[in-house]
Order: sequence, then C-alpha cells, then structure tokens
Amino acid sequence: MPVFNASSFLLYKDETAIGHSKNVTITIELDLKESTTKDSQGFAEFMPSIIGGKAKVKGLTAYDDSLNFNQFADYVITRAEQQFYFKDPNVNDFIVNAKGIIESVDEVGDHESVTEFNLDIKFTGIFSAGSNRNWENIFEFWEDIAREWQNV
Repeated sequence: MPVFNASSFLLYKDETAIGHSKNVTITIELDLKESTTKDSQGFAEFMPSIIGGKAKVKGLTAYDDSLNFNQFADYVITRAEQQFYFKDPNVNDFIVNAKGIIESVDEVGDHESVTEFNLDIKFTGIFSAGSNRNWENIFEFWEDIAREWQNV
C-alpha cells in the first residue's frame, strides 16, 4: 500500500477546495447484522447490510475563503445536500466521491490563538471510493468507446 502524507489530502465541495484544512478524516462503514443460526455451532455470523460514510474536517478559519464557516452554517440551516470529493492532488488513482449533508459545523476561537472550524459531513446515497471512475463519468467513458468504435 502506498504511503500518503495526510497533509496533502484535500476535500472539495464541487470544484472548490475547502481551504486551510489541517485534518481530514474519511470513514466508510458497513453495518453488520447478526445472522447466527443453529448451524453456526455457537459462533457469531453476520450479514453485510447498509453501507455509509462520513467526513470530518478540521481547519483554520479564513473569512475571505470561498468556503468558510458562514457558508457551512447556511448549508446546515437549509439542509442542502452537496457534492464532495476527497483526493490527494498528487495521486489521481484514489478519490472518494460522495453527496452529503453537513451534520454539524462549529467554530472555535480560543484566547490569543487562531480561529478554527470543525465540519462533519454525512454521506447520502451511493458514493464511490477508489479510482476516479464513478457513476458521474462512467457513461462518458462508454460514449468515448462508442465514438471510437464508429470511427474504426
């Protein structure tokens, strides 16, 4: 597995990077339902169920950023679903692409220190993790193949 420098990861809302982020955590979860039967001889068995994910971002507040605490607070109030991308700008073969709703945002201003924000995003619907091929661009890929096939 390649080694990544965590400080190089970026979280994007649409095409805009969330600026001054100092820590991004992406969690992908699988809910396991117990399905133990008499045939399991007393051992626990589980069935995979619901897949979900979330992102947590910690960053430094800069009110001149195109995305700042005020916009995130508006997204919470309006319950607006947003498109997010998590990627390393130096490595294009691992991208998390998800729509999500901002669960919470807070801003912390300690005495004589830089103001920081914390952002929690809950993924909604289908999301992808891995190569940059996802449902939004897979049809473009097939259209390109069809065009090339016609040109043969």
